[in-house]
Amino acid sequence: MFHKVESGKLKLLAMISDRVVFQPGEVIYEQDAPSDAVYIVLEGQYKVSLHTAAGTIDFAQHVRGALLGEAGVLCDQRRMVTITAETSVVALRVDREDFLQLLEESQPFNHAVMRELGRQIMDLNNICAQLVQRLPHGAAGVDASVSVAAPH
Repeated sequence: MFHKVESGKLKLLAMISDRVVFQPGEVIYEQDAPSDAVYIVLEGQYKVSLHTAAGTIDFAQHVRGALLGEAGVLCDQRRMVTITAETSVVALRVDREDFLQLLEESQPFNHAVMRELGRQIMDLNNICAQLVQRLPHGAAGVDASVSVAAPH
């Protein structure tokens, strides 16, 4: 993900981050917790879960190379999902302020994060399209301007 980032900034990233290891079943971060850091997954597999009033929804499992928690940090929002290690997960933990400063100081780092966010948006668009295709014929269409969190 950071192959175009200058080596000096990668060294800085290594210096300002903490290497953390999560064992299988261990929560990396919990839904609704403060977005206090970003995680760069170096190895391992994890799952994403969303806790709703109707129960927990587990999303696809993911593997190394991912950036976790950046949206909450960038938007100054609480965690939207729970991330749980499926295997042993090794990651770099970058505190919120250090991450934001690195974004300001390094255009290639900033572009790498934007590319990752763009990839995630494309993945979500594909998931939404698949879900809409599964709606029964004649079902009400989806209106993206209406918040799914707020009742009408």
